[in-house]
Amino acid sequence: MSRAIRYAAPADFEVIYAIERACFPTPWEADVLVHDLSKNPCARYLLILEGAQVVGYGCLWLLMEEAHLMSVAILPEFRRAGAGEALMRALIQAAADGGARFMELECRRGNQAAQALYHKLGFLRVGCRKGYYEDTGEDAFVYALIALPPGRPDDDPFLNGARP
Repeated sequence: MSRAIRYAAPADFEVIYAIERACFPTPWEADVLVHDLSKNPCARYLLILEGAQVVGYGCLWLLMEEAHLMSVAILPEFRRAGAGEALMRALIQAAADGGARFMELECRRGNQAAQALYHKLGFLRVGCRKGYYEDTGEDAFVYALIALPPGRPDDDPFLNGARP
């Protein structure tokens, strides 16, 4: 089965929202996703497809020279097969393409699979936010990637004011 990654468009809201609900005990609100996909100039959403099926998405916000990873979600039945790593690598490149020089994220203390992936990709754990996750009170580890790959600004559809 072929794998592809592409930028999400506002028309992809329903599939992103379905993945969000399938992957997280406290999903993002629908109106937040709609706003991000249609009006937030800082937001970049990427979809990962296996064949014709969207199996995950990732979102980052570009804030000056920082990319903040907001969410990464892979449908449970497609985990542990490389989709998460491929999506993370694409998100890192998208951050660089958008002009970011470093990337940060929060990760649940109990999410050891994600932590292992972040370490593999070169992220360093730089802090802890006590009780960060409101749904469970779980702590968040803060990770940073300080060396992004060279950017390709022509590959970022947002820099010229266009949206996918």
